[in-house]
Amino acid sequence: MQTNSELWLDRTLRIGACGTWWVAGTPGGQTLGTLQLDPDLVAAPAARDRVAATVAALRAANPPGVLRTTELVYDSRRAWLVVATLPKPTVADLLAADRTLPAGAASGIAVDVAETLRALHAAGLHHGDLTAATVVLTGAGAAQLAEVGVLAAVRDAPVDVGADAAAWGALARALATRANDHEASLLIEAAGIAEAGDLTAAARRLALVAADLPDFATRDGLAGMLPTIEPAATPDTAPTAPAIPTQRTGSSVDGVTVRLRFGPGVPDAALLNPRPADPAPPAPPRRARRWLAWLTASVAVALAGTAAAWWFLLR
Repeated sequence: MQTNSELWLDRTLRIGACGTWWVAGTPGGQTLGTLQLDPDLVAAPAARDRVAATVAALRAANPPGVLRTTELVYDSRRAWLVVATLPKPTVADLLAADRTLPAGAASGIAVDVAETLRALHAAGLHHGDLTAATVVLTGAGAAQLAEVGVLAAVRDAPVDVGADAAAWGALARALATRANDHEASLLIEAAGIAEAGDLTAAARRLALVAADLPDFATRDGLAGMLPTIEPAATPDTAPTAPAIPTQRTGSSVDGVTVRLRFGPGVPDAALLNPRPADPAPPAPPRRARRWLAWLTASVAVALAGTAAAWWFLLR
């Protein structure tokens, strides 16, 4: 697992069911996403252990279509999940834009998500909190899943593929609201199949009937839209970076110490780099040095005189 010795948490991106997403940077200039888990969810050590186990299981399975977690950082009370890319925009952002999607784009997103869920289920894993806000779109229009297994881990919930299938059905219905009438009917049909418990059949049916739609495979139209999609406004309740940068030190699951800094703006290299050793104190002024030399000599003479007096008295 890649480990960054420092992360700069610049500003909040959005609040989700698991906590707050931050825009983070590294000393090398890379922009990452960092999910600060709700402290109440990970207050118990057992909850943090389950999150760590979930991250390790995802790392081992490495299913396609999952937003890759590079680090899990924690201190005594908090935990942060660091992902390889900035998790935006989401399908929730896309839906909030209230624009009709290019023909085939909605079905392509739905099939992407279904295939990723099937890969998770085959590995004995599940998402556990699939919503439009946990589906992230890449620049090319492909769908990736974020926060996989996290909420289920902190709640100690068992793997529930049926719940994932039902959630996929709800996602397909939401996407149908931004598709043309023909494609919307295809998505609603597939949603019904998934909600009946057969996600595989739903995905295969949708992929078959939507294959000829222009944007289903290429996503060129969707990719052209994405730069204009703005993330939903962050609620007023979201934590904000302090005006004066603050610092917190945690450890990654690999045992590496990680410094997390919170503050506004993009820091300069000196602020991001490890703190240098304290400089040597400045030399005192010349007058002070002369005074110190006179004082030292006077003390030495006094001590010598005292020693001579004691020697004379004790002869």
